[in-house]
Amino acid sequence: MGHTKRSFDKLMPLAALIFSVLTGLALGLTHSQQMNALAAQQESHLGNILAGQLAKVIREPLIHRDSLSLQVELDDMLDITGVSQTAVYDIENQLIARAGDNDRRSMDTSRYRSPVSVDDNTIGFVSVILQPDYYAAQTTTATRILLLLWILLAAILVFAAFRFGSGLSRRLMALLEQLPSSETGKGDELAQLEYRIEPLLRKPGTTSNPLLGQSVATLAIACRNLPRLEALLNREHFKILMVKLDQLVEGAERLYGATRLPGSDYHIYLEFAEGDSDQLSRAIHCAAALLRLSSQLLDKQGITVELTAAVSPGLQQASPSILLSERELGKRLAEMQSLLDKAAAGEILLADHTDLQLAELNDIDLSPLAEGSAVYRINHLGEHSEARLKRQLAILGEQLDPL
Repeated sequence: MGHTKRSFDKLMPLAALIFSVLTGLALGLTHSQQMNALAAQQESHLGNILAGQLAKVIREPLIHRDSLSLQVELDDMLDITGVSQTAVYDIENQLIARAGDNDRRSMDTSRYRSPVSVDDNTIGFVSVILQPDYYAAQTTTATRILLLLWILLAAILVFAAFRFGSGLSRRLMALLEQLPSSETGKGDELAQLEYRIEPLLRKPGTTSNPLLGQSVATLAIACRNLPRLEALLNREHFKILMVKLDQLVEGAERLYGATRLPGSDYHIYLEFAEGDSDQLSRAIHCAAALLRLSSQLLDKQGITVELTAAVSPGLQQASPSILLSERELGKRLAEMQSLLDKAAAGEILLADHTDLQLAELNDIDLSPLAEGSAVYRINHLGEHSEARLKRQLAILGEQLDPL
């Protein structure tokens, strides 16, 4: 059995990680926008309040041009956390006094101004400049907590995805190990599971009384050298060979949805009645599988079981009389036996090939047995049919132990 690549235990954690990163980016962007808007709102509110308060407390010192008192009030305002600079200007916007960071520009975005008024007359202005990153720093703790929470949740999600993916991968692998196959398809475990069970997804042909005019395909197989093998092998060994051949045919019945008909003189007859109008294709694949696997029955002794096969499509007519039905079946099997006489060892012949069935056989190479003959020789299967046959051979080969 080929090596199956396990991928769910990698794909699912990767998908969870990608989901976590995308979700984290979306949440982080939203959080950042909300925090920036909140910080700007709070800063504007605080700046306007402080500027208004400063305008009130310096009104008297400004009226009396008390520079010392002005400087004291400006310095006191710097004691408030977040305030970077305070200043007083006259009516002509000329600087009177200033405290704090002297490098601040007058057009700083964190600068808030308020007029100093006496009896509705403006006698000057005050300005308060806040530290630009003060409120942004206040949101750092919340941001860090959110980041740690995201990392924790992402780790839990990735770990849970890894455990779930590993468990799913192991269960699919266990199923794959129970399915016979000599090759593996491409893709993950689920794709390979579908690939391997595809040959098994057929309804077995269990009906013994087909409807009137039902499309059927009949497969006849002749065991040409079994009389010689019977004389060559000891009796017990030959019986075991027959049992193995019967088991192979029974496995083909189940796999291809066929019904075994009564046979005689080392001839095997299978009828394919159920299915989605693919009876002819199933009969051809069944014939190819039986011919290939039968050669392995005596492979260790260097002896080959020589089989020939013939496939004939047609319509099965129902009859109210069992005797008449058996007579029609006898005629059909006699025709199949006559067709088998034209086949060489290892060949598969196809009778009554019609244009209506060309679409079903477009992946199978055919050639007339003779010029103008209605009998065709199946030369080989196409790429798609051969690939499907290999998977079917793997399933049938599981029950085949060379003698």
